[in-house]
Amino acid sequence: MYTKLRKNLVETVFSSWQETGFAWEQYNPETGAGQRTQHFTGWTSLVVKIMCMPELEGKGGHDEL
Repeated sequence: MYTKLRKNLVETVFSSWQETGFAWEQYNPETGAGQRTQHFTGWTSLVVKIMCMPELEGKGGHDEL
């Protein structure tokens, strides 16, 4: 679950950035489209840290999220 959530978050933010050129405050829960404040670097900036997090596959089956 950790890997799926992590991948989904990074892909959603990156796809929206590729499409619009902006990081957003919120993302539509159904479409993933960025919405509300653009140029947002609050929680969205954590995506860079999330990308650097280690993979957990093969670590004993724990859900470490």
